[in-house]
Amino acid sequence: VYLNEYNLVHDNAAYLPLVSGCLHAYSREIPAVLAGYEFAPYLFKADLPKNLLAKIDRPDVAAFSLYSWSANLSLNIAREIKDHHPNCLTVFGGGSVPHHPTKFMEEHPFIDVCVRGEGELTFAELLVRNLSSRDFSGIPQLSWRNGSTITVNNGEHPFERDLDSMPSPYTGGLFDQLISDNPQLSFQAILETNRGCPFKCTFCYWGKGEIGRRFKFHSLDRAKQEIDWMGRNKIGYAFSADSNFGMHRRDIELAQALADAKKRYGYPKRFRACYGKNTDTNIFKVGKLLFDHGLDKGVNLSRQSNDKIVLANIKRGNIKMDTYRSLQTKFSQSGIPTWTEMIVGLPGETYESFVDGVEDVLNS
Repeated sequence: VYLNEYNLVHDNAAYLPLVSGCLHAYSREIPAVLAGYEFAPYLFKADLPKNLLAKIDRPDVAAFSLYSWSANLSLNIAREIKDHHPNCLTVFGGGSVPHHPTKFMEEHPFIDVCVRGEGELTFAELLVRNLSSRDFSGIPQLSWRNGSTITVNNGEHPFERDLDSMPSPYTGGLFDQLISDNPQLSFQAILETNRGCPFKCTFCYWGKGEIGRRFKFHSLDRAKQEIDWMGRNKIGYAFSADSNFGMHRRDIELAQALADAKKRYGYPKRFRACYGKNTDTNIFKVGKLLFDHGLDKGVNLSRQSNDKIVLANIKRGNIKMDTYRSLQTKFSQSGIPTWTEMIVGLPGETYESFVDGVEDVLNS
């Protein structure tokens, strides 16, 4: 099994491949997968296609995590693999795989399978079934090439609020060899303490149907163990995968765990989060704690647009402007910088409405 997750490298800084690690960690818990497959070293950073292909030898399964920064490279590699190894099962998942992938698979005939949403359970079931058959009927969240047709398996896996059933690739040791084999790289890591988002923003994958409307959580103990692992392994930069960091009361404990790790190990040096909306007091406490320990350079309070028509079009319940101004005032009085995000070209946005929105933000 080859897991392909091509992240960009800035200078000598590279992200550890969290998606690959999560798929591997869960799959290897299943006896049939452990007995039937060998997992190759992760292909985790962008490179010339010829260099990546040189690392792939007799693949049985090639899985790709597809995002905008890696989409063209991943498609190129998958096409080459299928040309040279026609029996290899090519599997695609990730935010840049369409939720309804029939047309996408028709346009890319070298793709055998697409996974929708969370991948751990579906990918593991796929690997087990692949040991005996290429008929993937009945596996939820999966679309597959069934001869000359594309079959879409509807339905979802049962909702499970406790995410600790998914083993940690960090504390499970799956990245230890990768780190030791690449001393020239300064590794960054993604910290995921929950999945889901209550908002329906149409520009975001969380808002796709009902796929992520309910929260799932890793335990505080699990999250703190991963933070400690990042400190011990000198992870300079950690990025939060949580959709609304600071929204939950427990996030102050996570911020404190990050501060404690930095005091104990000197790492992580920086932590970047996408903060929640409409939770004035908690966000201020979390943001201030991170800033006071040099973990974050400031706090982002995202707007995306200030136009009521645009906000209705994108189904975004924006942070209330009085809450926004209150947070800005609190942070400013504490010497903590704030910034915002505005998206150019949202449906219904005009030049005039966008400029007005920027002016509203500056005036606040």
